Amino acid sequence: MRSMGKPINITCAGRENLQAWLALQQETTERVHPSWFPGIDTDLIVHARRLSTGRRWLANRLAQVSPLLFGMPQETETMPARKLREAQWLRTCLHDALECALDLGSLTLASTLRTLVTRSEVMRLRTVVGAERYERLLSAPPAALSLSEPPGLGIRVWWGADLRENDLLERLLRRGARELAAYAASLHPALGESVRLSFECNWWDDEGPAFLDPGTTESCLRLRREVHPGVARPGTGAQHG
Repeated sequence: MRSMGKPINITCAGRENLQAWLALQQETTERVHPSWFPGIDTDLIVHARRLSTGRRWLANRLAQVSPLLFGMPQETETMPARKLREAQWLRTCLHDALECALDLGSLTLASTLRTLVTRSEVMRLRTVVGAERYERLLSAPPAALSLSEPPGLGIRVWWGADLRENDLLERLLRRGARELAAYAASLHPALGESVRLSFECNWWDDEGPAFLDPGTTESCLRLRREVHPGVARPGTGAQHG
């Protein structure tokens, strides 16, 4: 895709807006999933993230797959750069994009969690999402869904498929990644691109709708920011990159 905007005029948009855009580029290179660099050793990518020259090298390569984010900063009426500065709270959350995705993916099942009756079902889900997240979901109000019933998300459907814990974890993460990307893109398209680059590239081969409404998604993410105000460590067994 090719961005149709115009470069940010620093005298009009302001230095802070430009800095927010450049900061998002750097933040994305620091967590980009290695699958976006086919043929390059993962260890090299991990090492490059730690160096300013390495991040520039990654950014140059990402400009080929995401010119919207990694091309020259753009500004249009539908894509105001100030939105990136105003979304600083979300950019902080994205330092833990994997954990945010697991929160949101689990939240799509919040209403179903209350119907689990067997100890084996409860213990299996607690193992996958973690005890803290499980208890938080049980105490949360029912999630507001954009769709009345997310197809294929019923926990009993997954149980019937005899999924292993790793399979269940990936499905939750994939669902949550879509919810996270959709919400981020609603704030600014470049934020949506940043989220996409944070996860395996093949997760986006088949696009699908978001199930959570924006208000529910934002509440969940802001709660995570309050519970984990700093850059939290990946937890609950989720694997990334």
